[in-house]
Amino acid sequence: MTTQSVERCACCGAALSNPDRVDVTVGLPDGVVPSAESNANAAFLRVPTGQAFVRCLLPVALTGGTTMTYTAWMETRQADFERAVEAWRGSSWDGTVLHGTLGNDLKPWTESLRGAEVMATVRAVDEPPTITNSEHPLLRRVLTETWDRDTLLSWFPGPLPLAIRVRVDRHWSVERGEGMVAALGKGGWRFGSPGRSVFVDVLTDPLQRPAGEYLGELLANAPEVPRDQSLHVPTAVDITHAFWVETVADGRSQHDFYAHVVRQGTALSLGAFYSDPGDHKWALHVLRSVRHHV
Repeated sequence: MTTQSVERCACCGAALSNPDRVDVTVGLPDGVVPSAESNANAAFLRVPTGQAFVRCLLPVALTGGTTMTYTAWMETRQADFERAVEAWRGSSWDGTVLHGTLGNDLKPWTESLRGAEVMATVRAVDEPPTITNSEHPLLRRVLTETWDRDTLLSWFPGPLPLAIRVRVDRHWSVERGEGMVAALGKGGWRFGSPGRSVFVDVLTDPLQRPAGEYLGELLANAPEVPRDQSLHVPTAVDITHAFWVETVADGRSQHDFYAHVVRQGTALSLGAFYSDPGDHKWALHVLRSVRHHV
């Protein structure tokens, strides 16, 4: 029997997900107007303007051994388009090589990549061609360099198949959990998934008081809770304080977890809300994921 080791969180012991691939699908080629003829799910697309496009994979290596794979479009000449369709319908699809230009700009890169010349090769009979080469300076870097996983994936607010670290501001970061939708509000990040939500804000003390004094002000209106419903951990540089209560929201029981990590002059304020009482470990995990960066 083969035993497979499982990476576990140092905070709560939970198994950590680290999928090898994160897929990002682009709808239509940039500039193509949606219509009955422009099927975003097609493998091949010819639009009324006469342009012809082929779906392609564009892999980007991320730190941690993950690959972010875009499913985007490549514009081809008509002859290459017809050749690709014929190869796909026949038996010569595997190994097909196509040349064209990238049909989409891709976030998070702000420089335009649309129109960059690319080469794509079919690597598997059941897959679209994979873009493997480009002479465009930035796109060549996208294809050949390894990019920071958390930074790039933070640009995508939809649910991700893995947890990532998100910067709340220049100095504070926190984990955005697997499967959570993200939204950036006025004060900070909001994360949510069925039965769970997280609110994270950064607070600033203009008086630059010591952590204990500033925490006292932040807790001035906090409710009194039993000792076993609170957590207080001081260190040489900060204080972590949390308390939790059970409330009723829309007629249903809910668990509210409030926390602060306080340093002199600044604090990260965190609220985690969940319906399953067993998710208390998850709330503690979110709190313990908080980091301060100099």
